[in-house]
Amino acid sequence: MKKLPFLLATVIASLALVGIADTMDQKVRKVQFKTERLPLPGEGRGDYLLVDEASNRLFVTHTTTVHVLDLKTLGVIGQVTKLNKAAGVAVASGKGFVTDAGGNQIVVFDPASGATIKTIRGGQKPDSIFFDQASGMVFVFNGESRDVSVVDPRKAEIVKTIAVGEAPEAARNDGKGRAYVNLGDEGAIAVIDTRKGELIGKYALTGCESPAALGVDAVHGRLFSSCENKVMKVLEAATGRIVATVPVGEDPDGIIYDAVHRRVIVSGRDGAWTIIDQISPDVYRVNSTYAIDPYSKTIAQDTRTGRIFSSTADLIWPPIVPGKKHLPDAKSGTFRLMVISER
Repeated sequence: MKKLPFLLATVIASLALVGIADTMDQKVRKVQFKTERLPLPGEGRGDYLLVDEASNRLFVTHTTTVHVLDLKTLGVIGQVTKLNKAAGVAVASGKGFVTDAGGNQIVVFDPASGATIKTIRGGQKPDSIFFDQASGMVFVFNGESRDVSVVDPRKAEIVKTIAVGEAPEAARNDGKGRAYVNLGDEGAIAVIDTRKGELIGKYALTGCESPAALGVDAVHGRLFSSCENKVMKVLEAATGRIVATVPVGEDPDGIIYDAVHRRVIVSGRDGAWTIIDQISPDVYRVNSTYAIDPYSKTIAQDTRTGRIFSSTADLIWPPIVPGKKHLPDAKSGTFRLMVISER
């Protein structure tokens, strides 16, 4: 009878060791991705991409064009053409909306074919754009006029303009009546009540230089803002409290939150994405970096399959001009869609 407690203790200790081993294994298990490259016609580099799961389409902006692809097969089914500089895309009320930053306009198009329906003149240098489920409106963020155009998608008309004070960068909404947008020059996040169409506050991004990309975890109420000084700030969406600072790559420009894997992925221009594990809403850990083609800088995800999309081209670097940001040109005929999936 005396052996029973000893045997029981041995079993418990063994189980504990298994648990520790599992935990250690989880800590060192690195995410493994693979990349496929799909050539797309046209010149120049791309900007935002949009996955529209409802219509089973992928929209890829590309200088003067928006490529409309079948989300499942990635076959091209249409194009929006004759844009000056395509930036972002939203879909609502059976229509597509693309911000033409070079033409200071919003082009309304048929999302099935890409045929232009209407052109809306709005703010200066429209960039980020999304459809907000809570208000039923499309929000367009204008970099030079430093404001937000609220578009009624049924009428395809601007119904309100919201001043934000500084040049807005990437913007996201939570689907619950709040929208958030990085203000790069101010180092802050502007908060908008989408139902009222009003700016209701700003969150200071202490220790963040030139915030650009923005991601949202609507389930846990967290915001992810990338900074030019190679960090990502994690904020409590309800209060703006900074709960974590995580190192990321150079010049980060895209963020997605993968709710299935509780993972944040930060894309940048340096050819190395940062993969971050969400341990808890306030605790984050860099899992790994993923080597990818340089300037695969913006990202979108199909949440049903987990596939991630980006775009880039072979780069040609012109001579440096003092006082001007050094940006590359694209080698002719090299633009491509990047399709990233987990091994």
